[in-house]
Amino acid sequence: MIVGVDIGTQSLKVVLTGNDLEVRGEAATAYEPDYPRPGWASQDPAIWERALEPTISKALSVAGATKSDVEALGICGQLDGCIAVDDTGRAISSCIIWMDRRAVDEVAELPVAEVRDVTGVVLDPTHMAAKIRWLKHHDPNVAQARCFHQPVSYLVARLTGEHVFDHALASTTMLYGLAERGLNSEMLALFEVDSTELPAIADASDCAGVLNSQGAALTGLRRGTPVAVGTGDDFSNPIGAGVISPGRLVCAVGTAEVVGALHDSPVVDCGGLVETHGYVADQFFIENPGWLAGGLLKWCVDAFRLSDFKELDALASP
Repeated sequence: MIVGVDIGTQSLKVVLTGNDLEVRGEAATAYEPDYPRPGWASQDPAIWERALEPTISKALSVAGATKSDVEALGICGQLDGCIAVDDTGRAISSCIIWMDRRAVDEVAELPVAEVRDVTGVVLDPTHMAAKIRWLKHHDPNVAQARCFHQPVSYLVARLTGEHVFDHALASTTMLYGLAERGLNSEMLALFEVDSTELPAIADASDCAGVLNSQGAALTGLRRGTPVAVGTGDDFSNPIGAGVISPGRLVCAVGTAEVVGALHDSPVVDCGGLVETHGYVADQFFIENPGWLAGGLLKWCVDAFRLSDFKELDALASP
């Protein structure tokens, strides 16, 4: 059996599947982002770690399975977060999550067209390179940083000790060149980042490593269980929806929304309406990322002091 973990913005979700990928059990643990200042949004990576074991355990229980039945683990999750870690892999900063816009000044004077043409993404403070630059300018703790991670690669490193992320996650950073399908030296210099400060790049389906003793303790699974490199939710959702070749469109709704499709070549939108990312099987994913979808429903429930989403559904019914 395979354990799949999704590091969401509002919950950590687990599915347990057979080798046929049919879902046998699932579970979720809710949490919230922090909003320390206007325009800022963060999460303590420890909340994901604390959620792992009980959520996996519940999914196993629903499936009527035990940890000895688990043969592999894969992780997907929110994009564009930034976490600085030290030599031990311990977080020395909160995760500046995808919706955070504190790094506006860090991108204000940079060349919009050059960044877009090389990386395929829009120059924006929400992307990882801007957040790394902000941390280096404003957080003295990052002088001890061994690596800067996104949420998925952070958790993979905590479970296996290996610092690695896939092409799709790397391509959201503003440091990845579509032409070379790897880190771009000009972008690294522009954002004041050294390539050694980032995880290595591998295919999402590669084995990143196996659960070490810490990983076994955090998940409740057997030490030595293989862990995939994994990818972001924008990129795993199309695969799950069966979008594995050009010609079909996916609309994936979570806290935010993504509408996208695959292409065989790195087409870049000069208008900046859509972004292009490196993807599996040497393909490219072209998407329009929406900023708020399911998150708006949560806001409505909280703002109008409703008991749950069912009450919101009732109010919205004709």
